[in-house]
Amino acid sequence: MPSSPSQGEDLRPHSRHVKTALRRANLSGSFVVGKYSFSPYMACRHGCVYCDGRAERYYVEGDFERDIVVRENLPDLLLREIPRLREKGFVSIGSGISDAYQPIEARKRIMERCAEILATQDHPVTIMTKSALALRDLDLWAQVNARSRFMFLVSLTHASDETRQVWEPGASGIDDRLEALRRFKDAGCVTGVLAMPLLPGITDTEENLKALYDRLAEVDVDFIMPNGLTLRPGRQKDHFMSHLARHRSDLVDLYDDLYREDRPSGAPRTSYAGELHPRLAAHNAEVRLPGLVPHRVYRNQLHLYDEVNVLLRHMLELYEARGIDTRPLKTACKRYMTWLETRKAQYNRHRSWRYEDLDAELAALCGVRPASGRGTLPLTSTPATGTLATLLGNEKLAAFVGDVVVKRKTLDYVTLELRPVG
Repeated sequence: MPSSPSQGEDLRPHSRHVKTALRRANLSGSFVVGKYSFSPYMACRHGCVYCDGRAERYYVEGDFERDIVVRENLPDLLLREIPRLREKGFVSIGSGISDAYQPIEARKRIMERCAEILATQDHPVTIMTKSALALRDLDLWAQVNARSRFMFLVSLTHASDETRQVWEPGASGIDDRLEALRRFKDAGCVTGVLAMPLLPGITDTEENLKALYDRLAEVDVDFIMPNGLTLRPGRQKDHFMSHLARHRSDLVDLYDDLYREDRPSGAPRTSYAGELHPRLAAHNAEVRLPGLVPHRVYRNQLHLYDEVNVLLRHMLELYEARGIDTRPLKTACKRYMTWLETRKAQYNRHRSWRYEDLDAELAALCGVRPASGRGTLPLTSTPATGTLATLLGNEKLAAFVGDVVVKRKTLDYVTLELRPVG
């Protein structure tokens, strides 16, 4: 196993007991289709210069790279909470302000205990990391994959380890991360790369992107999700710009220009994003890898109503990237979400209602009658009426969703064609 970066003698762990392990994730806004999430640590020894977790909005007390909060009791809470979940969906591990497999995990082994618990459950799991230490628990994550699905996501933007050492000094080396991707792929797991944040003039160059995408294609990842850098005004931006001045003073003027608006989101000038995203889409197209988690990955891992929700939102992104008019699709998506949110609010108020019955409602809208003696709707609920075409106001899209729900076809995110699953 590749060695993890040194923890350092100046590391200051702080034990903290939390009241709950799992948080509900915003499925509609999540780029990794997570339903639930948790993180065993706060702050991060990887010390990535650009990390959004340094921003004031997250308030990580102390030195971000050394004062690591350790949620010691998280595995015990997870063991209690995971069987109580009413809806199926991905459990996403990691966050924008920490890494579950940062160096302190080699000693604390909280993730190992969590993996042992999740290997006995039927929920799919996603890990997001910059660390090859995840290989330590490969056998456990393979057990998760055998029961449902395990998705291994690696954050990687550098093709050269020389630049990685400057901007991600405590994270695993490039070759180690690629080897981890290869090993998880060989174990049958889904693998993807978060090629974000790409640094203007450093990792967003054509030279770096070409080399990076070629290396990722060689290890046969399932998708590559690229995006640019955000610099929130305050601690995050100040820290980054100070580091930039020391290591790439020639780029200070460029960054001053791109981020001069000091948007709360940290986004650069709109013109930069307009230039960057088509280039990224072209690189994805060249290696024939989607820029989103493919439909085939989350198919059957979510409730049908959530699967359709994610699929419709992904279609908006996929079509907009190709210059296709998405106004009719946006209208249909809003109508679907209005229906879904209304029905889910009712199901949430009645804990005796089964979410499988909401799947049955969607199937009924697609013209499927429930099998005799199976999946009857709650007596106090309102059964689905009408048709999906009426709900969406779009017959063509209703037929498409019907193929997904009834015939269980999957959408190829590269060709945008519906395909039967053999």
